[in-house]
Amino acid sequence: MKKLLQYSSVAIVVSMASSALAADISIPKNTSEPVSIYDFPGTYFDSNEVRPADGNSTTRTIPFQIQHLPNPNAAFGTLGEHAFSTVSTQPQTPSLQERSGCPELGVDNAIYASFSQPGDIVCFSTEVTTATKLEGLLVNIPQAVDYNLYLFKLEDDNSLTPLDTSTATASTSEQVVHKVDPGAYVLVAQSVTGTSTDQSIMAWFAHTEFDALEANDKPGQATNLPTNGKLTGNIDNQNDLDYFVYRTGDNQSKLSFNFAASDQFSLELWNGAGWTKLPNNQLSNIDVTPNINAIFLVKGVQANLPPTSSQYSFAISDPLSGKTFTGLRTYNNEVLTNLLAPNLIEAHQELGMSGTVIDTNGVPVPYGIVSLAADNINDPASPRSLANEVVQADENGKFNKVLALPDCTGASTTTRDNRVTRGTATRPELEWSISWDKGMYTYRAPRSSQPVQVAFAHICKEKIIKSCYWDRDFASGEDKYICNRF
Repeated sequence: MKKLLQYSSVAIVVSMASSALAADISIPKNTSEPVSIYDFPGTYFDSNEVRPADGNSTTRTIPFQIQHLPNPNAAFGTLGEHAFSTVSTQPQTPSLQERSGCPELGVDNAIYASFSQPGDIVCFSTEVTTATKLEGLLVNIPQAVDYNLYLFKLEDDNSLTPLDTSTATASTSEQVVHKVDPGAYVLVAQSVTGTSTDQSIMAWFAHTEFDALEANDKPGQATNLPTNGKLTGNIDNQNDLDYFVYRTGDNQSKLSFNFAASDQFSLELWNGAGWTKLPNNQLSNIDVTPNINAIFLVKGVQANLPPTSSQYSFAISDPLSGKTFTGLRTYNNEVLTNLLAPNLIEAHQELGMSGTVIDTNGVPVPYGIVSLAADNINDPASPRSLANEVVQADENGKFNKVLALPDCTGASTTTRDNRVTRGTATRPELEWSISWDKGMYTYRAPRSSQPVQVAFAHICKEKIIKSCYWDRDFASGEDKYICNRF
């Protein structure tokens, strides 16, 4: 649901009523509303599979016993400018609870949380020893109330740095997520409006098998997709949502992508009002508007979640952004004499063309569009098309296409000897008559200022006109040079 909460400038104050250390701790609050999916206009994809915008429900099976806070006064406070505090001798090494004002509760634990009035808070703290993706949850939120959830980093000077905020209204759950380094962290739940005697559940989890793109579990945390490139990721828990944003270019009109993954993964595209299901393992080409954000969402299929070891691959591009090429190779696999000239490609009915299309930054363009052509240039002023193909590269920007050349009669005829001296009956000296046309093959990228053009010989007919070899006359002991004409 779109987040409608308007923030005040008043800080949340955590009050310690039984700590051995004086603590009036003001927890900073964001002054701007978290990014909502409704902030994005949407991108159209022709599909009948569309789900509502608010279909990403947060679920979690709590695999451990839910606890009650041993000292509620140490975890409850009210929203205001002043807080009660006690003063005593400060220990040399204060505990995490003394530093944060919140009881310690290790990750992968949960507590019951209830609020007696708006402004009440419940909080707890923990020490993380390894890099992890930290997820905080507040679930089972009663109807007719509004609760918020905040995640903070406790700095060395005991100040609190906001990491993530969840402030959905009329929601039954709130979630905060952030990839964190070793350190101390605080999770805070706040009652905003309404009262209820029903208890909610407040928990946090450590997900250690996360990919390099995390945390991107919310629209505001979306990973920026490259103009041309490929990313890989995994689903590290049942609530993991991987958001991606693709910013179209100033003149971009097309978008190509392929989501390579098993049916345990799902890819969706925001259409402005809901989520459109996209196909797995299929190249898709869609029309886009310049300078817009296309929002993609990868998630696990709840009925058949993938293991964390399973990965997906997401390749995406502006297929018309190719500027030039690298690794070009033009070839012919037909059996031809190749006698006309050194380094001159000869082709009769087939001309192979391959390479990698790259953009202005030298980056391969996945699914980049390439134009390949072969022309007759017997008259350079009036070239005549022999073959013309528009091909789309693979996910690595590589292409390989064999052009089919038509038959020809040959405007030029050249005689050439095969490169054999003192031929034998089994390997004779041959004289060939070669009829051929002048050709030009062309590689062209959509944004190239100058295409790659190279001459080739279009072979129309090759014919042996003379065969000669040396033969020993054993009766006379002489060598005879024998030639046959055809």
